[in-house]
Formats: sequence, C-alpha cells, structure tokens
Amino acid sequence: MENNNYEINTEVVAVSAAVSTGISLQANAHSTGLMFEQSVLTQQKDFQLSMGNSMMSAKKLVAKKIRYKEIGALRKGRFDK
Repeated sequence: MENNNYEINTEVVAVSAAVSTGISLQANAHSTGLMFEQSVLTQQKDFQLSMGNSMMSAKKLVAKKIRYKEIGALRKGRFDK
C-alpha cells in the first residue's frame, strides 16, 4: 500500500508540470491567434483606405480631363484635328 501511494504522488507531480506547460502553451497560442487576427484587420482597413483614396483621385482626374476637353473644344485651332 505504501508503494502504491508513492507511485500516485509521483504521477500527480509529473502531471502538474504538464498541466502548467499546457496552460502556458494554450495562452501563447491564443495570443498568437489574436495577433494574426489584428494584423488581418489592419491590412483590410489599410486596403479600404487606399481604395478610397485611389477612387477619389481617379474621380478628380476624370473631372479635370472632362474640363480640359471642354476648354480644348472652345480653343480649337486650325492645326487641331
């Protein structure tokens, strides 16, 4: 009986180290997952901002090009076709 208790105590001590290591690894994995999630969200936000800036720039360029064509139509010279 005495020997059996010693084996149980040894097993509990060995498992307790594994449990603490498992908890530490699980917390590490969770924080790594959150880090990747935040980086994806940041990339999506940056992409949306860059697309919005590109669209506004394109709209401004198109508006200037239309105005330039209107002005050019009024100033048509003899060498323009």
